[in-house]
Amino acid sequence: MTQTHRPDDAGVPAPPPPRQQQDAAGRVGMVVTLSALAALGVFAGWIYVWVILGIVVMIFLHELGHFLTAKWSGMKVTEFFISFGPRIWSFRRGETEYGLKAIPAGAYVRIVGMNNLDEVDPADEPRTYRQQSFPKRLLVVSAGSIMHFIQAWILLVLAIGVFGVPGGSVTDRSSEAWDVREVRARSAAAEAGFEDGDRIVAIDGERVSSLDTDDMSSVLRRYDVGDDVRFTVERDGDERTLDAQLRGRPEGEGGETGSPFLGVGTSAVYDMGAIGIGDAILQSPGQMAGFVGDSVAAIGDFFSPSGLGNYADNVSNGGTESNQPSGGGSSSGEEDGNRMVSIVGAVRLAAEVSEQGIGALLVFFFGINVFIGLLNMVPLPPLDGGHAAVAIYERIRSRRGRRYQVDMAKLLPLTYVVVLGLTLLGVTALYLDVVNPINL
Repeated sequence: MTQTHRPDDAGVPAPPPPRQQQDAAGRVGMVVTLSALAALGVFAGWIYVWVILGIVVMIFLHELGHFLTAKWSGMKVTEFFISFGPRIWSFRRGETEYGLKAIPAGAYVRIVGMNNLDEVDPADEPRTYRQQSFPKRLLVVSAGSIMHFIQAWILLVLAIGVFGVPGGSVTDRSSEAWDVREVRARSAAAEAGFEDGDRIVAIDGERVSSLDTDDMSSVLRRYDVGDDVRFTVERDGDERTLDAQLRGRPEGEGGETGSPFLGVGTSAVYDMGAIGIGDAILQSPGQMAGFVGDSVAAIGDFFSPSGLGNYADNVSNGGTESNQPSGGGSSSGEEDGNRMVSIVGAVRLAAEVSEQGIGALLVFFFGINVFIGLLNMVPLPPLDGGHAAVAIYERIRSRRGRRYQVDMAKLLPLTYVVVLGLTLLGVTALYLDVVNPINL
């Protein structure tokens, strides 16, 4: 007979097994998480809760891509959990444990033998990631980003085909007009007779809808200080012309001091009509390719020496140079392009975007999926792109009948630097989103 406690422990119950302790902690964590989400919904708005859940689903699908391709490739997957932290509940089917954890921050998949540092049961070695063929390894580590691009394509088709987006495109956005929201005192616009509520529909006879831009400031750059410009505006249902002589941009108005300046704050007005599923499927590849190209350029600019320097300056001054009105047409600042957005900023922006309609919200998630899909494939460990780079390098170094394997211990210093850099970026992005949120 097995003795469960010593005689002098009579009356003292034995502590619960570790698994029960973990499950209890998971239930407490779930209560805390659900309470926090409920409080957020009640006091801030339920759209915030839906946006958070949408982000969790997006990351879950990323991990699902890894899971499905790993299973298809014959690799051994021991865990697939939704969320992180203490376990709430789980079940085992075959060799994989599936379950739910308390903190809704995504999902994770555990594949055995991802590198030479992982200790694996010798019986499982043939099914480790590191023993699979190059195509299978490359597919598995790329599957997360592939899932992001699949999600992005579906969201794009729904947005432009069913719900409608500004200008009918995510790349070549042309506004129908510009609504005047503010006229600066003693500016060229004030002298020309602009009023709040005017709608600018043409500049020097060229209709705004044909300008292939949603930013009036970019159009004014065609002119010089002192040039006379004729604006066609709608006011009280009638069109009229207003002649303005451009002046130099005053200091402190955002943008380049001395550049052509009209002196109005504007917001773009778009044709929001959906183009239909058929046309959306045909147009989506080109639009997506253009958006990906712009995103790659933006990521490259941000991580360039000058981009990181500007970001550091932005952080050091608390983001006070961001979000300044340009005074020449746009109501948002030019500095916002040099910002990374934290999860807090993304949730807040998505909630604001949702006020413009479902199509705008789908485009927002489309952009997030493209960005994460690209950033995740940067060839640095521990990102998936780092695993892909290792797989490619091993393939190049391998010879017929002799498999080369990278010693991951040598890459650990680089991995630590990347993790530290990403952590620092996340913390500073969160700081900026709290002290000086980005304006739409």
